[in-house]
Amino acid sequence: MLKALVNEARLRLEIKTEGPLLIKTGYATVIGADMSPVITYRHGKKEVYIPGSSLKGIFRSHIEKVANSIHPQVACNPLSRPGDQKTENQGKNGEQLYRISCGSRLDDKQPSHEVYARSCPTCRLFGSTAFSSRIAIGDAYLSEENTGLETEIERRDGIAIDRLTGGVSGNAKFDMDVVAYGQIFLSDIHLRNFEIWQLGMLFVIIQDLEDQLIRIGSGRSRGLGKIKASIYNEPDKLHPGGVVLSTIRRSTASEPDNELWGLGHWLNEQAAIYGAEKNDLLRLEVPVTHEKHGVRNNRVFKGKALKSLKEQCIEAFIARMQEWSFPTEEGASAQRSQR
Repeated sequence: MLKALVNEARLRLEIKTEGPLLIKTGYATVIGADMSPVITYRHGKKEVYIPGSSLKGIFRSHIEKVANSIHPQVACNPLSRPGDQKTENQGKNGEQLYRISCGSRLDDKQPSHEVYARSCPTCRLFGSTAFSSRIAIGDAYLSEENTGLETEIERRDGIAIDRLTGGVSGNAKFDMDVVAYGQIFLSDIHLRNFEIWQLGMLFVIIQDLEDQLIRIGSGRSRGLGKIKASIYNEPDKLHPGGVVLSTIRRSTASEPDNELWGLGHWLNEQAAIYGAEKNDLLRLEVPVTHEKHGVRNNRVFKGKALKSLKEQCIEAFIARMQEWSFPTEEGASAQRSQR
């Protein structure tokens, strides 16, 4: 989309299993449990992990529901196609039940800023087949307190109930290896060229993870997949903890300590062609000082500053969803002719 880097947000997510967790491997097993979790080699040994793709998928699905609850049909159905309008995407009164996916509506040969401007909120953040994602979610690996595969995994039995007798149905018993309660995983999240409301969208997901409202993996309707996640605050060599917001050091513009500039404010006069708002900024209730770090100016938000940032960004997200409007085909054509 934008051939420049204007702002970034980085954080580390700490995920703790609050019950059994199963993200199934796609491989058949000759021996062992009927269902097994995904396993990787790390530091010379086998260990369970949570794929970043699994996290990204469930986060996207969850925030689509949230966005559509604030503003009906504001987020597209990424699996839908134009032909669906005449079949399952039609209510009793002929109304459209959901928005056709941005990937099938838009053409990746169109100018990237036009694709971005005409995309729904979730596609703007998570991407579509028409353009790449603004957010990268890394695989979640076990923290250093990990004591070995034998303590990470436990075996559970499953059965099917005979509808006549109420007992176990014949040979319908199965077993599964699940990640045990109390395992702690860490995943790095990196957001580039974000609008303020997009940071708020991420904070909504994290808030619902903290409140244990999001389950992941298989068997979520039968007790599996319960987790609790929060922003990791402990510093290490690669990450200072909390949320790190960065801008590239430049002489043309400088972000004040008491403000946070989103993509639209950085783009200034170009904001309109990206469908962003020119006044895309927050006046921070708790200012945080910039610190030079290579080519970047970094700010680390923790404690009260982070709490205030989350609240302000979430409010910006809610307001943006409520007022969201999609550019018409005529408007897009007019923009192209003006250029």
